[in-house]
Amino acid sequence: AYIIHENDEWTLPLKEQLQKLSVPFEDWHMAKVNLNTASTPPVGVFYNRMSASSHSRGHRFAPEYTAVILNWLAAHNRRIINGENALALEISKSLQYKKLNEQNIKTPKSIFCSGKENILSAADHFTKPFITKHNRAGRGLGVKLFQNKAELEKYVMGSQFEDSIDGITILQEFIEADPKVVTRVEFINSKFFYAVQVDASDSFELCPADACNVEEQFCPTNPDGNKFMIVKNYQNPLIEKYEKFLKANNIEVAGIEYMLDKNGTMFTYDVNTNTNYNSIAEKKAGLSGMLKIAEFIKAELGKL
Repeated sequence: AYIIHENDEWTLPLKEQLQKLSVPFEDWHMAKVNLNTASTPPVGVFYNRMSASSHSRGHRFAPEYTAVILNWLAAHNRRIINGENALALEISKSLQYKKLNEQNIKTPKSIFCSGKENILSAADHFTKPFITKHNRAGRGLGVKLFQNKAELEKYVMGSQFEDSIDGITILQEFIEADPKVVTRVEFINSKFFYAVQVDASDSFELCPADACNVEEQFCPTNPDGNKFMIVKNYQNPLIEKYEKFLKANNIEVAGIEYMLDKNGTMFTYDVNTNTNYNSIAEKKAGLSGMLKIAEFIKAELGKL
């Protein structure tokens, strides 16, 4: 198996599970690996874990290089888990929303803007509070809340303004989560695995990886105190739609995030094809996403 990624920390739990299952693997770190694309690629299962937030770790062009490598592998008919389609969605909220909407999955009202003037004029189309987001981002990068255009103008014209790495900023209606949790639904082999509730009362940076999560953070919605809690006996009519969406876009591993507003309307706002799992929540629930992925990779290797 070949793991395509740019973050050793996030990849370690998967490597541990592959070792436990005696699955041979090679690490392709996209900021370090040296590959000859004029040659024939090795035979194996290639699992793409490229992340939209790679630039925040100094790997600005890792997704672009990954696209090249995935093209090369696809040209040789290699078995890829989360191929070109998954990568394209990972690095574009615009594409995520288009593809979600095609499956009749509701997303928040969003205007995609290029340049400061465009961002400011987009604010005229919102009558209620709105947030800014980056089109290509992970970990809540660039997410800020504004009550009105005047507040936005102060930010956009000030020294604190952060442009999206791809130059596309999103203005999005602010959905007040009620209850104050967001739900992340995890899928492996394009099938539902589990849903995890995340306390959303104080932050926009929602990253379940242990490196981003401190156990001491108290969570009012979860008696265990961890910000992440796996939901027992989770049921939701959205699951079927999500599975259809993943199959339609050839995505096999993903975490999809949604929230409820005070009217009970579900808004889906993020698709993570480079998904991480929270070990504290998993231990308590007796589940392991990385083990499940490792088993999936092993099964796919057996088919070659």
